[in-house]
Amino acid sequence: MTATCRICTTSDRHETFLLRERMFGWGDTFTYFKCSHCGCLQILTVPADLERYYPPNYYSFHLQPVPQSGWKPRLAAIRDFGVATNSGLIGRALAKYSPARLEIIGLGRVPLRREMKILDVGCGRGQLLTILHRAGFSHLLGVDPYLKEDIEVLPGLRVLKQDLTNVDGVFDFIMLHHVFEHIEDGLALLKACRQRLARNGLIMLRFPTATGEAWERYGEHWVQLDPPRHLVLHTAKSLEHLTKQAGLQVIRTWYDSTEFQFIGSELYLKNLPLVDSEGQAPRIEDHFTPEQVRRFAHEAAALNSRGRGDQMVALLTTPPLGSKPVATLSK
Repeated sequence: MTATCRICTTSDRHETFLLRERMFGWGDTFTYFKCSHCGCLQILTVPADLERYYPPNYYSFHLQPVPQSGWKPRLAAIRDFGVATNSGLIGRALAKYSPARLEIIGLGRVPLRREMKILDVGCGRGQLLTILHRAGFSHLLGVDPYLKEDIEVLPGLRVLKQDLTNVDGVFDFIMLHHVFEHIEDGLALLKACRQRLARNGLIMLRFPTATGEAWERYGEHWVQLDPPRHLVLHTAKSLEHLTKQAGLQVIRTWYDSTEFQFIGSELYLKNLPLVDSEGQAPRIEDHFTPEQVRRFAHEAAALNSRGRGDQMVALLTTPPLGSKPVATLSK
């Protein structure tokens, strides 16, 4: 089948795949193709009724604010601030006994500063923002066009039902956690981010990548394919192509995949959905022993260290005036 890549515009007889919707077990099939030039795996035709595949029991619609008061939340706040800013002995010590969430660990590689103006794009109901709020960050805003209405998640912390192009102001840090793969026009999204980026600001993208070992091992059962919701599964090469067109520069990448790549894919091999008809996820302990889960986690960490995990994190910025954007890839 001849198709044109959305990312690098290569027109070729790309390798094609017929993939099923498996999260809810609906079984609808969709044609994807892998670009022969940039390696990006993408849906051939976006469904006209794409919104139907985000039903009310879709997980991100139900994430609630984290507790803000009490001794446990106070300790979590100290830990999360220490991890996100990569500072403070007490917070980092607490993280050794009770690890911070994966998103917070990633932010520590930026690292964040308390005074930063932070925008979370595609944030759902803003749960991550409530974690940062609890940790002491106050210049926070979230946007998500799929909300029913604007919400004030906590006093003074808002999440707006808006597209990024309607957001006013500039930000020191713009983050998109597992949003990029849901966007057909990634170039327009990156340009919109760049227009709202303060001088020396940073953009963080976290997304599944089609270059991980999980895709090669599980094929159509790889859990992060997630057709048709994941429209575009990028590679480092396709990302670099877009960032240059958007006037941005990749300054660092790393991988943060987890045991989920194996657990979810193994469930799919058993023809089990991630969400049943009552909106419940399968109990992991019913399908995997603790030793299996530990082995999956160990393998995920090893793959990340070799750049073979199924989730990539990229930090972007605007290149200095007069310089040529050069991607610097590091783990």
